Amino acid sequence: MNPADHQPAPGHEIARLLDDVDAYAVRLGTSRARLLDVGLISLATGIEPERVRGLLAGEPPEEEPREKNARELFRKALFKERLRFLQRTRLKETFAGREPYGLREISRATGISAQHVSNLLNGERGANHDHAARLEVFFRVPEGFCSRTEGAALIAYLRRLVNEDLPKLATRAVLQELGAPSAALSGTADVAQIDTLRDLLPALDELVKVIQGKQSGEAREGGRDRS
Repeated sequence: MNPADHQPAPGHEIARLLDDVDAYAVRLGTSRARLLDVGLISLATGIEPERVRGLLAGEPPEEEPREKNARELFRKALFKERLRFLQRTRLKETFAGREPYGLREISRATGISAQHVSNLLNGERGANHDHAARLEVFFRVPEGFCSRTEGAALIAYLRRLVNEDLPKLATRAVLQELGAPSAALSGTADVAQIDTLRDLLPALDELVKVIQGKQSGEAREGGRDRS
């Protein structure tokens, strides 16, 4: 049996991660919509905003066909879409404002001929791994940006959010409730530190409850003394 058959379907994994986002939203006293900025997700994944909304609402992600020829056509079209997205959204600063990079500029920077870049943008050619990597470096996006299916791209974004960003945000919120400085929680915390934060959160929650209960008891005692 193919090992991939044991992997959860992308739609199921997205739903599971969204449940985790909802749990953090409750903890932070906010909503899923406030934690998931459609525009930011679109920029980070290359998925168009309307499609991001659909996927977050439960629409099934598009997956690669199993048949070889159909799969190759799918990958070529996907690369074209992602590359066009980058040319449209990763703009250069000019005196006239922000503008797309031209074919010659991309060609000079990547060493890929302008004609070949044009063919990629038009879906007339597929990109090999080397060309894909050069283009992704040029547009300053992670490796694989232009090749990930929408399901894989959204899952990668949500995993980072749930496993890194939200644990730091939740821990910072708890520390602020406790009156402790949160400057130590830098945005560059490594994986081990983030795992520690997740492990600490339940204990910090209990500490907040104890302190709040103590403060409430002291307030009641003070009220009786004044009476």
